[in-house]
Amino acid sequence: MPDGLSWDDGLESWVVSDRALARQVLADPDSFSSRTSVRLGELYMTDQSRAEYRALTEFVQLWFVHADGDEHTSRRRPVQRMFSLAAVRSLEERVVAIVDECLDDLAAQQAPDLIPTVAEGVSGRVMAHVVGVGIEPGVLHTWSRHLSAFLAAMYRRDHAEKATDVMREMSACLTGSALWSRFPTDTPHERAVTTATLSMILFGGLETTAALLGSCVYTALGDPATWAMLKDAAEHDDPRVPARFVESILATRPPLRNVARVVTKDTTLAGARLAAGDLVFVPLADGATVFTESSAIDGIAEDGTSDADGAGERTGRHLAFGLGAHYCVGASLVRLEAATVLRRLAIRFPDARLAATPAVWGPNISYVGLDHLPLELGTREAVG
Repeated sequence: MPDGLSWDDGLESWVVSDRALARQVLADPDSFSSRTSVRLGELYMTDQSRAEYRALTEFVQLWFVHADGDEHTSRRRPVQRMFSLAAVRSLEERVVAIVDECLDDLAAQQAPDLIPTVAEGVSGRVMAHVVGVGIEPGVLHTWSRHLSAFLAAMYRRDHAEKATDVMREMSACLTGSALWSRFPTDTPHERAVTTATLSMILFGGLETTAALLGSCVYTALGDPATWAMLKDAAEHDDPRVPARFVESILATRPPLRNVARVVTKDTTLAGARLAAGDLVFVPLADGATVFTESSAIDGIAEDGTSDADGAGERTGRHLAFGLGAHYCVGASLVRLEAATVLRRLAIRFPDARLAATPAVWGPNISYVGLDHLPLELGTREAVG
């Protein structure tokens, strides 16, 4: 078996473990398609489950991340405008306000826990604002957890049952959202596609964003030198330091462990013969990027934005947001939320530290995130 590529009997799939091969697969949609949902169902759901939960699997199949070519482009285009750099910059003031509200809630707790209060609070409130729904973060993240549990373990009937309930609740909520009228809704198919698209936007900004926020704070507070640099940057209003720290976390601990692709035709990869219909899992982590005082700020603008936003093609960039046409449409917003949480936490709670009670990592095998992150907040408002 070639280096960087192996067959996993348990997954009945190919697993890539080489960064160059990962980029090769993601950059070649003609050979490695994103239309994976049907194949995943065939591999990991019984015939009975596929029949029983057909509405759920068809709902997920309509997400544009599971499309390629013109179909993907046409469904993505209106969403891409919503998350352009200009659109995200217009949200900065609102994001800061949301972060401060969540930090207020954190400060009011006897035993502060960053994950439900800040990580889930910020991501939930931001996405509720973007999509235009009046749903509390706790409800949104319950939906998100059930959906992500199903996507990570489709063979579990209990996960499919809960995800089906979420699909119904989410669909009912989204038909009354502020964004509904901006998308095609004239025919039953258009309404189904629009509902799926809005649900994907909402889901995409919850689980992975909360996981990133938690990992950023956990890593920063776990290393005094890093936390000192972030506090100094906050004091001197330098957005580049938190921005490049966020990039280092995205590279080394991306919220999503891997993505799947399905082989479209018999092909060769790294000397191995792959058959049409084979599933390939591609890792998104790159352990080579480590944050230090001398970490390069190449590609980070004076305002802290990344030149990778919207493209993801820059040589040497991590793959946390994907690559090429499927580069994460909400990457700019995710970066803004993470950097803002770090900056405002450093300003308001410069003496914050990890509590003696250990952090608790979530059980999901596909999503890398904390369920609980107890903190000691210490002295407050000492900076800025």
